[in-house]
Amino acid sequence: MSAFPPGIPADAEVASAGGFNSYVGPLYRLADAEDGAVKRFAFVVEDKHMNSAGTLHGGMLMTFADVAMSRTSRVISDGRNCSTVALNCDFVGPGKLGDVVEARVRVTRKARTMVFLSAELVADGRTLLVATGLWKVVGQA
Repeated sequence: MSAFPPGIPADAEVASAGGFNSYVGPLYRLADAEDGAVKRFAFVVEDKHMNSAGTLHGGMLMTFADVAMSRTSRVISDGRNCSTVALNCDFVGPGKLGDVVEARVRVTRKARTMVFLSAELVADGRTLLVATGLWKVVGQA
């Protein structure tokens, strides 16, 4: 029996162990897709994630995109710390209470000290947000 909520696979890893992420989470790291080219993350929409209009708050979508893309930049930078330089988000559709929102992150380019990424956040076949961003590799592994 999985300790995770419905919709989160048993082989997921908790990706929100501390700090701000523990307040907005739990967030999960899922198995990679497309032979490792796509890094995947997920969370289940709870009451705390909703806005006054009754849909998933856009700030939560942006936060989730930032976390997923930051963790991806760190993974492909051999565990070195990375800081967000730019994050551009376009809202495409609303999220609903109980949705399992999945982030699908791709590295579009990696230089020595910069990582360029794109992400799509989806729920139940619906695209909620698309994002692009730039991360600076700043730390040591």
